[in-house]
Amino acid sequence: MIIEGKILLSDRLVEAGILIENGIIKEIRKDLSGKKLKGLIMPAGIDSHVHLRDFEESHKESIDTGTLAALNGGICLVVDQPNTKPPIESYETYLKRVKEAEKKCWVDYSLNLALTRKNAERIREIFEGLKKEGYNPRIGEVFLQHESLEVGYEEIGKAKDLPLNIHAEDPEFVLGNEIPNFLYRKREAEIVAVEKCVKIGEFYFCHISTKEAFEIIKREGGLAEVTPHHLLFSERDYERLGNFVNVNPPLRSEEDRNFLLENFDKIDVLASDHAPHLTEEKEKGASGYPGVETMYPVMMGLVFKGVINVFHLTDKIAKNPAKIYGFERYGEIKEGNYANFAVFDISELQKVKLEHLHSKCGWTPYENFPAVFPHTVIIRGEFVKQKGEILDGRIGRVYRV
Repeated sequence: MIIEGKILLSDRLVEAGILIENGIIKEIRKDLSGKKLKGLIMPAGIDSHVHLRDFEESHKESIDTGTLAALNGGICLVVDQPNTKPPIESYETYLKRVKEAEKKCWVDYSLNLALTRKNAERIREIFEGLKKEGYNPRIGEVFLQHESLEVGYEEIGKAKDLPLNIHAEDPEFVLGNEIPNFLYRKREAEIVAVEKCVKIGEFYFCHISTKEAFEIIKREGGLAEVTPHHLLFSERDYERLGNFVNVNPPLRSEEDRNFLLENFDKIDVLASDHAPHLTEEKEKGASGYPGVETMYPVMMGLVFKGVINVFHLTDKIAKNPAKIYGFERYGEIKEGNYANFAVFDISELQKVKLEHLHSKCGWTPYENFPAVFPHTVIIRGEFVKQKGEILDGRIGRVYRV
């Protein structure tokens, strides 16, 4: 199969054709002609931070609905987090989860492993066993503050040579459990936790939300993941979101938000932290925003407006996650990689509408935000979305080395 059009390579745009054989990009040449795709052919995204619930929380999201949402938003691979009910803290539970995913995923799927007080002494053994089976977990997100899964800095220190993803909130600065959570989850919680962690080792820090924490990571070492909601929302959105405002870490000041957006080129990874809850759960204060489906389209809306650079976007949403996680043949449009593409027509700017989204949770904080959804998505050479419609049949698979 050959497709052709305007292609975003790592550092330039080219008009060319792509020869695809057995799901792999065989050649990229200007003289290749085939199926013409309108718009910009970009690498499909990797969302390295999603919570697909399932198990005992399938009422709010599942691997099925979460990966369907990912597909519609131009994502070809998701990394599921292990704070499920029950948590992914054993070899056996990990295998149970990925076996379920094999039956349900619309896009490719990887799963992280939890570090808890219960498994801290065996974490290395479990991790190495899963690696031998061909799976590709990182460990975390690792919680320093959590109602049931928290660990201390001591456990982090003992596992510092493993690939840890840290949820950096120091428990000393988490002062209670009220609505809204920005009143009790102080910004110092993130800053102090990052300060302490960088003295232990170099880690991947999830959903960084403050200027100071970001600067510490860039100065002392580590990787900074940032979410769209911390780039686009701030304390100014408290009234608009009402009881739906809760998210961990909380929305910050306009100064923090502007700083992160202005330094978008220095972010290591853009991830959604897709954390769906039903509307009645949000009304009661549940923390988290859905976002796997809207992340790429909303950020393309910022490209349309000239706020961010399209090359920086694909670095953060595709190239860097593939490199950091070791996802071979993902992340870039180049010969030898999988033919994973999301095709965006910038002229098709629209507003996000809940009625067109696919998550079970039934709400979005991005309602009416300008966005460009991909009209075509190709995964390993297969058209899975075409002319804006998701096609029947799912080809997603669990990532194996």
